[in-house]
Amino acid sequence: MAARPAFGTALRAYRAGAGLTQEDLAERSGLSVRAIRNLENGRTERPQRQTVPLLGLALRLRESDYAVLLAAAGRGEAEPSAVSTVRSGGRCELPPDVPELCGRDLPVATLTGAMTAPGPRSVLVSGGPGVGRTAVAVHVAHRLRDRFPDGQLYADLDQPDRTPMSVDAVLLRLLRSLDVTDPPETREERAALVRAELAARQVLVVLENVAHEAQVRPLLTGASPSAVLMTSRRELLALPGVQTVRLDPLGADCARQILVRLVGDRVRAEPAAARAIVDACARLPVALHIAGSWLAARPHRLLADLSALLTDDDLVLDRLTVADLSVRACIATHVATLRPDEQRLLHQLAHLDTDTMSAADLCHPLATAEPALRDGLDALAHAHLLTPAGPGYRMNPLVRRYAQEEAGLPRLRAAR
Repeated sequence: MAARPAFGTALRAYRAGAGLTQEDLAERSGLSVRAIRNLENGRTERPQRQTVPLLGLALRLRESDYAVLLAAAGRGEAEPSAVSTVRSGGRCELPPDVPELCGRDLPVATLTGAMTAPGPRSVLVSGGPGVGRTAVAVHVAHRLRDRFPDGQLYADLDQPDRTPMSVDAVLLRLLRSLDVTDPPETREERAALVRAELAARQVLVVLENVAHEAQVRPLLTGASPSAVLMTSRRELLALPGVQTVRLDPLGADCARQILVRLVGDRVRAEPAAARAIVDACARLPVALHIAGSWLAARPHRLLADLSALLTDDDLVLDRLTVADLSVRACIATHVATLRPDEQRLLHQLAHLDTDTMSAADLCHPLATAEPALRDGLDALAHAHLLTPAGPGYRMNPLVRRYAQEEAGLPRLRAAR
């Protein structure tokens, strides 16, 4: 009977054949450099059960080579399905990429680094209505497809009626994409199977519109060769180990550049009207794309025509709609995440003629105790319906107008 090769010798040979350092292999596999060093020098004689699939994925081994590594670990008989699990082909479920994202270089770089670094690879993109969370997340996912060869899965956790998908539905959705045809009966077993499948492969999971922490907590794997990239309308504060990247409205130059890409020289011909459109759109990518589409469909119209429509508070949300894109709808989905008392506070704030809002200044006009008001303002900020500004908060003018409409308030004109 042939002697079984030492696991460390086999691992070192496959690593060298792949042209990887121990640090490279650690980054790819999610293991520590010390763990790989101990395996190769024999200090760790027998790898843990989950270590071999992680190394097989990271080394991109053929089935025959993976079988050798299993045998060297003494697990060839115990895991007959491990080779097919590790080497299963990946599928790409991602929506189409947005090839050029103006003004998003920093969040894209931050997300890319977080998704490829050793350790937990769970990242959240959050931001206000119409700020472009999905575009950024999908763009990053496409850039990283080669790093996750076993598949790029995608699921929108908003159901058609805009209610959040249940935890069980999320787990079943992912198990189907992972080619599990006979899922377990209980939620606990399904979650464990999702984590095990993600730990045995290099899969990128993109989950859009996460409503709350419980929706995704069961499938987060910790240190794993797979990664989870999420978007949410809210800050998810109770997910330890998840890095959050917050998107803000674009800078004025990038906002103008979006109009230039859509309508070209017409922007240069009417710079004042272009600035007015950018301001009316509150520098939100969705609003700017809608405005640019309106102009592109009307080559005979002036930018001044659109700026006149958008500077009328009564018409601005009606005009910022094209096909299935609507700024009003974007804001409505954020407001729908609020509790009734938080919605009432939003309506009260929209009625106030002030730019900056702080609990100390507003407790008297709103007849609310300062601690309760401070908690309410924080809740609206976590839902990205208020933006921190020094000691207080600001409200996006389009959010303000939506809240005024929802509360049945007349248009408010500030006395300047």
